[in-house]
Amino acid sequence: MMSIGATAVNDLMSDLADMKKFKKDVDSMLTTLHSSQAAPGRVGEDRLPRTHLGGHGFLEAQFLYASYNNVHDELESLSKALGLQIESLGIAIETAGKSYKDLDDDVKTRMHKLNSEIEAQYHPSRDPYAHTDKKELNPQSGGYAQGGDGA
Repeated sequence: MMSIGATAVNDLMSDLADMKKFKKDVDSMLTTLHSSQAAPGRVGEDRLPRTHLGGHGFLEAQFLYASYNNVHDELESLSKALGLQIESLGIAIETAGKSYKDLDDDVKTRMHKLNSEIEAQYHPSRDPYAHTDKKELNPQSGGYAQGGDGA
């Protein structure tokens, strides 16, 4: 029969192995992403010129082109945000278990820069989980509980 301490160590070792596998998977996805047409720097390279959709007097073509540009801009933004989030997650996994004060200054600087860039791209109006009615996450139920006035 294993002691509680031995069980805890085995659990930690299992968690560490899972984290290492997850990091390997994230690194593999990053490599695939950066070598694909979906790479953050490559998404916007091949835009369709406005003239391919018809003359300037053709209002439907103008609307279609504006919609096309909007979708393209949003995809570029999404690609960049996902790249930042994946890099952040990779750093978090790599530094898990370390104290913040024990991290190298360049890692801290990169973490702060990534956080600032991610926050700059965040739009609460697009977030289905951004609540304006003071709802709070209830850890026991895993869901949201009413806060404050019960509304």
